[in-house]
Amino acid sequence: MILFAVVLLSVFQIVELLVLGNKTVVCYGGPGTYTGVDRYNQIGSWNQTYHPADPQQIHVSWISDGKAFTVQFSTMDPIKRSTLVYWSDDEDENETIEGGQNWEFIDGGIAKHSQFMHTLASNRLYPSTLYEYKVITIDNKDKSHVSNTFELHTPDLDQSTSFKFIATGDVGVVNAVSMPIFKQLAKSHDYDFVAIMGDQGYDLADFNGTKGDEYMNFAQEFYATVPILTTAGNHESAYNFSHYKNRFDLLPYKQSDFSDAMQYSINYKSLHLISFATEVFFYGSPEQIQTSLNWLEQDLIKATRQRSSVPWIAVIGHRPLYCSILSNPDCAENAERIRFGFDQQLGLETLMTKYNVDAYICGHKHNYERTFPVRNNTLLTTSYHNPPSFFQVITGNAGNYEGPDQFDNTSVLPDWLGHRFQGYGFSTVQVSHHHFDLHHYETNIDGTLGKLQDHVRVSKTPSHVNKQKIV
Repeated sequence: MILFAVVLLSVFQIVELLVLGNKTVVCYGGPGTYTGVDRYNQIGSWNQTYHPADPQQIHVSWISDGKAFTVQFSTMDPIKRSTLVYWSDDEDENETIEGGQNWEFIDGGIAKHSQFMHTLASNRLYPSTLYEYKVITIDNKDKSHVSNTFELHTPDLDQSTSFKFIATGDVGVVNAVSMPIFKQLAKSHDYDFVAIMGDQGYDLADFNGTKGDEYMNFAQEFYATVPILTTAGNHESAYNFSHYKNRFDLLPYKQSDFSDAMQYSINYKSLHLISFATEVFFYGSPEQIQTSLNWLEQDLIKATRQRSSVPWIAVIGHRPLYCSILSNPDCAENAERIRFGFDQQLGLETLMTKYNVDAYICGHKHNYERTFPVRNNTLLTTSYHNPPSFFQVITGNAGNYEGPDQFDNTSVLPDWLGHRFQGYGFSTVQVSHHHFDLHHYETNIDGTLGKLQDHVRVSKTPSHVNKQKIV
């Protein structure tokens, strides 16, 4: 029920706010509404006019172990050919890649709007190297169109050294409070990739897909510099997740033996990272659910066999298995459905506990929560040293039209809840052979970095890793 509305006037925008129950909602930029300019998106290329053959919506992802990268981009017209050019200070000549994959993507809306998708993969890269790259397209009149130049860095070869990645989710073009920080962090080259836990754009399919174009161009400065590893959320479900599958076709699903970008895995130094589509439990058929779970089990078997060299296994998905707003179905029956399936026999938690997954990272709820090691809705320990089960992190508070979810303070808090934070923010993870460090930072309302809100270190001894290899 709408209680009241107020108009907030600033130097950046005129924003209408509605208070719905206990949530403040920005009345634009959400599903079915147009994107507006605000303080977080006023600088960027999301609403500029591109030539139909210009490469736009550029984003990159890793091939396993960071040995090579894949770039994906769009053009609004078909082109004759495209070229990826990349170089480093250590090389005398540029590397040039042509060909790649090219296809037409037709939106499922009434206008049947089409655009043309392109992916190009680099050759094997040198480790510990900063690369620059650009994309060139040739249109049907033989005119060339050149993108901006972007940078990315490759990991070193020492498995024992640590690396860092960003973990976040639930971000749109509007009220994207954390995006200014993400774009600044990208320039630092301190983070090897970003894991996005679903719900991007709100919604990518809106207005015949033009909102998806806006979002991908809005995020381009970030996604073209920090390789992305994403998962699909409920706000990507339109037309059988076609926008997600086509816009993120660069994800390493083919190397992971899955049929599309909905699920995949990747090795990166001491981490095996799995992207699992929790939405299959809500939009999939029984056969699709079984296919997803079968793939996951086979992938976990492979990951368990290599655990001596790659000791950490983390799963990213959109929806939480646990959350503390117990009055909300997402934290009750929906969470239980994902954990154990419809028949209470086989779900995501069933397999994660069987194969000793270390961490599950998700979004969907627009706040931050961390559990202690947990299984079957039961606290196992408050220690993160040689933990007997996985712990979960919700990091869905990057910023979107709805703002942060309000906690239900009238409920008795579950004993498995380690920490929670109501506000905007994002997480970072640092992984070494023996430690898994999670930090969660607040984002101030002006888009600047706030305080460290949470930190936990998970540690494992070699003997514990050996136990995890036994299934």
